Amino acid sequence: MKGICFMLACFMAFSVGLYGQEALSIDDIIGMVKAKLRSRTIIQKVNISTMESAPSADDIVKLKKAGASRRIIEAVLAAPVTGPSVAPATSSTRPSPAPWTTSSTMAPSKPEATSPEPTSGGLEKGAYSHFEVFGGYSYFRGDGGSNLHGWNSAFVQNINQRIGLIVDVSGHYGTPTAPLLDAQRNHTFLFGPQFSFRAHPRVIPFAHGLFGFSHVNVGLAGVFTSDVGLAYGFGGGVDIKISDKLSVRAAQVDYINIRIAGVGSNNIRMSFGIVAGL
Repeated sequence: MKGICFMLACFMAFSVGLYGQEALSIDDIIGMVKAKLRSRTIIQKVNISTMESAPSADDIVKLKKAGASRRIIEAVLAAPVTGPSVAPATSSTRPSPAPWTTSSTMAPSKPEATSPEPTSGGLEKGAYSHFEVFGGYSYFRGDGGSNLHGWNSAFVQNINQRIGLIVDVSGHYGTPTAPLLDAQRNHTFLFGPQFSFRAHPRVIPFAHGLFGFSHVNVGLAGVFTSDVGLAYGFGGGVDIKISDKLSVRAAQVDYINIRIAGVGSNNIRMSFGIVAGL
């Protein structure tokens, strides 16, 4: 079915280019959009043609639902009309724009979107997924010089292309340098905002603030004791997109302060792994 739509849209575009001025309908424009023709090609066809009738508010909604870009909608609004207009006549004597007038010289009658809609996570600039899941290796440098190894995972809900909410969970394990201590297990459960900078289609820097609690389990001479304390921190990193829904977290560095029994410790956590868009 998609192949038939594509052939019909291509035939219609060829006909417009061959015979010059030809009245187009909103359905014609929607057909070209659904056939995945490039926006530049569709705009060129609109600019050398006319519209059967002036587009109504419902027509603009149909174009947006079909996936038409803002530039295509502006070109349709700027195109001259050969048929009757659905809008009431006004006293304005402003002439209709020439077919060759580009959309950049016409003011759109509809307000422009202030923030791009979430996509499937494509490689275009500013694209993002509603949800992202991260998982990978993590290294924890304790305040007392202990070196712990483990994992770090995170779930992010993106509110828009810049702001998201993160749930961060990590676990680290190892043997501290302090005498008599057998082993140490540290789990953190953190929450907070995350800010992403999507100026580049592949390289996505981010920063976040984290707040929550930490559960520490320490073995002393074969006896393990555990305690829970507050934890907070901040940090960031860089994701490198390798496909529309898959990224590599090249680096993430966080400062984490843990307070247990009124005593605070300053720690550094470094992580890297895979990010999947949902």
